[in-house]
Amino acid sequence: MNILIVDDNPKRYGKLRPEIEAAGVSPENVDIVVSIFDAKRSIQSKKYDLLILDILIPLRPEDDAHTDHSVDFLFEVQEESFVNKPTWILGITSDREIASDAVRRFSDCCWTVLDYSETDDEWIKRTLNCVTYILGQDHKKLVEEPPIDLLIVCALQAPELTKVLEIPWNWKTARPVDDVTFVHDGELDSNGTTLSVCAASAPRMGMVETAILTTSLLIKLRPKIVAMTGICAGVREKVKLGDVLFADPAWNYQSGKQTKDKDIARLKIRPHHIPASTKIRSHIAQISAEVSTFREAMSTFNGDGPGFNQLRIGPVASGTAVLADGDIIKQTKDQQHQELIGVEMEIYGLFAAVKAACSPQPEVFALKGVCDFADQDKADECQSFAAFASARVLQLLMEKYGNRLV
Repeated sequence: MNILIVDDNPKRYGKLRPEIEAAGVSPENVDIVVSIFDAKRSIQSKKYDLLILDILIPLRPEDDAHTDHSVDFLFEVQEESFVNKPTWILGITSDREIASDAVRRFSDCCWTVLDYSETDDEWIKRTLNCVTYILGQDHKKLVEEPPIDLLIVCALQAPELTKVLEIPWNWKTARPVDDVTFVHDGELDSNGTTLSVCAASAPRMGMVETAILTTSLLIKLRPKIVAMTGICAGVREKVKLGDVLFADPAWNYQSGKQTKDKDIARLKIRPHHIPASTKIRSHIAQISAEVSTFREAMSTFNGDGPGFNQLRIGPVASGTAVLADGDIIKQTKDQQHQELIGVEMEIYGLFAAVKAACSPQPEVFALKGVCDFADQDKADECQSFAAFASARVLQLLMEKYGNRLV
């Protein structure tokens, strides 16, 4: 296995190099260069299995460091005809705020960016997980592994996945399952039965990104249950801030045929409704009345928030854009489903991916916390609580009934 480290501060890899060697990579197979110019020469002459790329890097050794150089290099590696394309790419930065634009570019390309720290070795653990995967795992081994019990798909790392990982389910450091996707493994106890769980987030919001990620993980992990937690907009007269919505059914409220009548553009709606798992819905209905249990779980939230009000079951529509216009929700409710309780951007993609999966298809459902009403009076401070609340409802459901549901 060959590793190329591109960083103008090689000293910070003092801890990493012996760990890599202990994992089975010979020191002769680890090259370190300090500029993009040197990196290009290296990958033109050797095939590297792993490229670790500092986001703030000079073009040549004598130049000043800039994030544009790493982004341009990443684009060349991704798009141009390098003979020796690195199999894996990990970005690294000690200041995510300064490098925010470059971090987004790495995310767009589905590559992970590690947060370097002199005091926290999490970045070393994640790098070693990647090295171990390349050395010892392949896709055949992944297929031979037993199916997991619960897969959790989140729209974004924060706040959705972050709140899921706060559930005390013995989470491990993220590991790669393919060239671009990392998952967190955990386990939970449900009435004396240990259930396996994996959690992952998409690189960006949206139905397409969710469907692609879900389909990939369905093939590799073969889950028995697929769930989504996160945040959504609520229908003002139907729900309150802090409510958690169980989506049933879900559909794309923008699906249809665009026509023109007397020079007036019209969208003829053709929604395709997909229901949630009937089995999961019946158990959600059972726990929805357990107010005292919910109050206790929600009391552990650390921060400001609207407080938990109610777990509600009803239709939730998915769209392709973030809404700040309350009229869109009103139109969707009036024209498509009068019982509509929420609008968001991912659930239909999740449901569609599961419904298109090969047999045996897993059970699928989604829980989302209401953080605003999709109007100009958005309450961004509610997002953290909404993500937290949806994750805690999932925790209550799985710990109480998970052994029955799988």
